[in-house]
Amino acid sequence: MPVISNATRIWEINVHWTLYSQCGVWDPRGRGVDIWECIRDHESSPGTQPPNAVYWRYIARR
Repeated sequence: MPVISNATRIWEINVHWTLYSQCGVWDPRGRGVDIWECIRDHESSPGTQPPNAVYWRYIARR
C-alpha cells in the first residue's frame, strides 16, 4: 500500500512526473484533497491531469 507524504505536491502544468510520484488535487465538492499516484512518466500538460487513467491511479483522500 502506498504511503502518502505530508509533503505531497499539488498537480501543476509543465512538471515532469516520475513513476510512483504523487500529487494532490483539491476536490471542492468533497472539500478534501484527492491523492493520485503517477503510473507513467510524463510531462504535465492540459489533459494529463488526474483523473486521467493513462497517467494516474487514485490512492486516497486527505
